Amino acid sequence: MRNKHLLHLLFWSGSILMLASCDPGRVYEKNEPVSVDGWFYADTREFTVQIPDTSAAYNVFVNIRHTTDFDYSNLWLKLQTLLPDSTRLTDKVELSLADPSGTWHGNCLDGICYTTVLIRTNVHFPKAGYHTFSLTQDMRIDPLPHVLDVGVRIERVSP
Repeated sequence: MRNKHLLHLLFWSGSILMLASCDPGRVYEKNEPVSVDGWFYADTREFTVQIPDTSAAYNVFVNIRHTTDFDYSNLWLKLQTLLPDSTRLTDKVELSLADPSGTWHGNCLDGICYTTVLIRTNVHFPKAGYHTFSLTQDMRIDPLPHVLDVGVRIERVSP
């Protein structure tokens, strides 16, 4: 069983590295594991990104890795963005993880799915500097089981 998990980890790590190496628009991408006991309300994940160019447009994504035992077709998150001038923006975001028939979005292999969901398009950050994105699960269950990793991806939009 341990070897199977190691194989999954190697497969996903290799896949992400291969995709990242041929992705010139990517400015930032980082994923963090969630506790094996589930994703707790108090377990906010933070991702700090340096945005140097305020004239460029960016797309913002959330990455989710979950098992096929996840009981829901969507995932509600609280997204808080801390701007360089200490302004805080708070949003509630719904991520669609499966279609109405129950088919998972993204790539699934041996009971584990990896999905990247576009949550903001053509964003122009008002200030250059470090921006911190905080993700908190906002479902009706605490802890939320079967979520393995959560992350943020930012891409520069091609002109």
